[in-house]
Amino acid sequence: MNRLQKLKNDIYSFEELDTLEKNAIKLADSQTLSLIEISRASKLAKGEEPKKVDLENETARARRDRIRTGK
Repeated sequence: MNRLQKLKNDIYSFEELDTLEKNAIKLADSQTLSLIEISRASKLAKGEEPKKVDLENETARARRDRIRTGK
């Protein structure tokens, strides 16, 4: 199953969607970005939520990403 089909079937986790989004932004892949947006909305509608990470258990990469995105 290819990446686009997995996005359409809502297979990826929130963390995987974040990674896919970063790559799609770099490649200016609008089709993938729109599918990621739909997948996130679908997951939220189903009641799924992204994992909450305690600030004390946060990795350096996660901290940098959080600061860069302002979340």
